Amino acid sequence: MQNMFRRIVTSYSFVFHKDPEHSRIIEMTQRYFYRLFETIHKKISYTFSIVAFSLAGGWFGAVYAFFFGSATIPMFAFQTHYIIVLCFVFATLLVTILHGVQYGLLAPIGISGIEAHIIRINRTLNPTHSIRRNSSEELDVILSDLIRLPLHNMISAFCYGSFVLLSSVIPYLLFDYNLKELLYIFLGWLAAVFVYCGFSYIITDYITGPKRVMLKKVLLSRSYSSNFPSGFLGLKGKFGFLLSLVLLSLTILAVYVGLRPDSYLEIAFFIGLTFFAATTLIILYFQSISTTLEQIGKSANDLAAGGPGKLPLVSIDREFLGFANDFAKATGEIGRIREHLQSLVEEKTSELRETLRTVEELKQQQDGDYFLTSLLIKPLGINRTTGRKAKVDFLIKQKKNFVFKGKESEIGGDICIAQEILLRGKEYTVFLNADAMGKSLQGAGGVLVLGAAFHSILQRTLTNENTYSLYAEKWIKNAFTELHKLFQGFDGSMLVSMVLGVLDEEAGILYYINAEHPWSVLYRDGKASFLEESLQYRKLGTPGMEGSLSVKIFRLQPADILVIGSDGRDDLEIPTRSGEKTMNEDESLFMKIVESSEGNLQTILSNLESRGRITDDLSLLRIEYDPGKSLNKTKAGKGVHNLSKKAREFLRNKNIPEAILTIEEALNLSPENQILKRDLIRLHYRNGNYQEACSLMDSYVEENPGDTDIIYTASFCFKKIGNYNRSLELAERIQLRNPGIPANLAHIADLNLKLGRSEKAVNYAKLSLELDPQNENASEILKRLNGKS
Repeated sequence: MQNMFRRIVTSYSFVFHKDPEHSRIIEMTQRYFYRLFETIHKKISYTFSIVAFSLAGGWFGAVYAFFFGSATIPMFAFQTHYIIVLCFVFATLLVTILHGVQYGLLAPIGISGIEAHIIRINRTLNPTHSIRRNSSEELDVILSDLIRLPLHNMISAFCYGSFVLLSSVIPYLLFDYNLKELLYIFLGWLAAVFVYCGFSYIITDYITGPKRVMLKKVLLSRSYSSNFPSGFLGLKGKFGFLLSLVLLSLTILAVYVGLRPDSYLEIAFFIGLTFFAATTLIILYFQSISTTLEQIGKSANDLAAGGPGKLPLVSIDREFLGFANDFAKATGEIGRIREHLQSLVEEKTSELRETLRTVEELKQQQDGDYFLTSLLIKPLGINRTTGRKAKVDFLIKQKKNFVFKGKESEIGGDICIAQEILLRGKEYTVFLNADAMGKSLQGAGGVLVLGAAFHSILQRTLTNENTYSLYAEKWIKNAFTELHKLFQGFDGSMLVSMVLGVLDEEAGILYYINAEHPWSVLYRDGKASFLEESLQYRKLGTPGMEGSLSVKIFRLQPADILVIGSDGRDDLEIPTRSGEKTMNEDESLFMKIVESSEGNLQTILSNLESRGRITDDLSLLRIEYDPGKSLNKTKAGKGVHNLSKKAREFLRNKNIPEAILTIEEALNLSPENQILKRDLIRLHYRNGNYQEACSLMDSYVEENPGDTDIIYTASFCFKKIGNYNRSLELAERIQLRNPGIPANLAHIADLNLKLGRSEKAVNYAKLSLELDPQNENASEILKRLNGKS
């Protein structure tokens, strides 16, 4: 039964909402209904305007009783039962008058009703009276009176119906009528009083709905807490009445047609009256449901938009009121969650709390606040490069644009920084492209923190001798670690994706780290390709991001162009052929645009905007490597070629000393030949001339920082001559480039052991064994350490 009820409600709701013809019928019915209701309200009283409609149910019930009685009572006719008919009609008229007087029929002459609550309702809801002048307690009493009014009217209808029954029974007792007919009279009365009571309840419930909503809104606006009671009949009770009304009508009609088949006029009249009454009640019933559902939808939308989501329901049905109570609990919980989130924000670092407090205080001057923040960010995102060998360009297009005092500006979470520094006497170009989490002020806050911290690192590099002497790998590792620890302090509430790079201007070696930033694009010889192949690190500030740090290296060639961009480059809203819009899911689209734009930033931006709408902050950083001269050294002459060939002959005969002398002779002819230098280093190392090999390696490694193999060999070579600090320095460079080499880890462990750093030695030895359990050097180191302990 319950499932059937739900299906019928759903179907009727759909019809009344979606069918335009039905909607027009409902609107027209409502308009005339309320127009007539308001007229009676203004002329007489509020409660009588309700009874005027519910009395229609009484007369409709009287017709039911008359039809049933005339059909079932044998030999029924006005001539034979005129006393019964007259008593019945007179009693019905008297009931009509008494019911009206009870509910304020005589209000124009000062009698607003008989009962106290009827009088209160009529006085408070008088058209000339403003309810705003009433106290909240008084309005709460009136609201409770209105909620109980449908049940009260139904009970009154039952009492008046009982009076009509008694008026019809008395003639049977006083006059000589067949008392067996009283059974049919009683059955007819049951039908009549059922209709009368049901009509009175539904009509009263429907008509008082707007006033109940009005009172609830006033009380809610005053933050007055009240527990609104539910009505006597719920949705299922009303539906049961409507269904019973239809079945009762069909039953009476069937009895009447069966016993008096020739009464066509009466049958037609009964069918028309039943159809009109049933249709009116059904429309009112489902319109009440529709209005309640609309209220729920509006309140839910208001809550989703950040409002209080108050729900002054028109319905007093217990089913809807149960939902309203649950909805109120949900809105309260959401309010508490919002307050809790605000308190979490206030628990951040003192500097950020002060910034957020300032932003909150200047909320009404939002454009001024944006302008101030943009002024703070502007000196952080600067390009301090000369472009002698590496030409760096920025393009930043933040999502939030604003105008303050006639000046156009923008604010967002993207930033680009570039500056030239010196490390170990060599010129490097440092660059950073970052995207802080959040939009507008939130992202700008992350940029402020990141920019200030990164500029502090750059300034320290220029003034601190210890920092100045670092290799590029160590410098970029220290910078990344420092920034990551800074953002870890925000407990995951502020994350930053970025690409941090250092370019050796002389050698063209690029050192870089990508922290969950979109992959960099290399444009070389008219073709674009991704520089990265997989995710390297999570965003700065990501909790639990532990493990060895790896610095990637890449050799740039003259005329190479590197384009790095934030995720705004991929967040495009692209229109489809059907007119709908969809988000771009092709990660290679940006690479194709770089290629078609030939690496030009303005052309890239134009092509992106022609493909779709950019929905996020966008920043692009372009590096064009132009060393000014070819990196290829002077080609070896014929003499050098012959000497190299001669050295290989000596090497095949295992005459390493002669091979060394021959390579040195070739180097005298071509001092800049890096291949000859590399060969000479290997020959000295192979022959055990570690001191000579180390001397050559120092200059070679500085000139060729991308030669990882020689750096690795040099570390072992310095170990051979007892220079453990220099050996460890080179081994750590290898560790930063390739952290997963077991032999190098064991090598670092041994060097730490020789330098008296036992704890570090143990850690590196264990790391080596985790990667290669058969590593004998790492096992030997642990044995030696355990033997000491």
